[in-house]
Amino acid sequence: MTMPWGQLGKDGWLGGTHCVACLAPPAGSVLYHLFMCHQGGSPVYARLLALDMCGVCLVNTLGALPIIHCTLACRPWLRPAALVGYTVLSGVAGWRALTAPSTSARLRAFSWQAAARLLVFGARGMGLGSGAPGSLPCYLRMDALALLGGLVNVARLPERWGPGRFDYWGNSHQIMHLLSVGSILQLHAGVVPDLLWAAHHACPVD
Repeated sequence: MTMPWGQLGKDGWLGGTHCVACLAPPAGSVLYHLFMCHQGGSPVYARLLALDMCGVCLVNTLGALPIIHCTLACRPWLRPAALVGYTVLSGVAGWRALTAPSTSARLRAFSWQAAARLLVFGARGMGLGSGAPGSLPCYLRMDALALLGGLVNVARLPERWGPGRFDYWGNSHQIMHLLSVGSILQLHAGVVPDLLWAAHHACPVD
């Protein structure tokens, strides 16, 4: 509802991918937790976890496409290659995350995507890329919050310090979810002005 659809022009499809990226993790996580009371054993749990991971994969993949598109808006020869390359990389990362044997392995599976995004952020920060002036800090906060949430979840803090005291409130998994929501909000705060910028920006003629 906060997407300025009428102003996006030919980049309206990026608004759609962005919305899917923002909504997929909460949807997958809600379904995962809602049906955790099942009695189907390990096979059912594995399918629920895969559904949850699909949401994370989608935000990591689709969430970055508008960022790459806008950063390389004035480099039409490089932009398609970067978008396809990141999509392929995301497919590999998603498969590794879905087949990872542990929480830490799942976190490591997304490291290559994070490295690719940092490369894009660096290009924009050094003036080699383009985009709305205030979007880059939002993206940096987005990845910082996501990384912090993942590390807290893997480290099992604070329940490691007080077993049994955080079973219902304040445990690492809840903290991770709060940080993830903050990360998604930062993504949205950066992508909307970026897409508006791209829709109205005229690249200089070489």
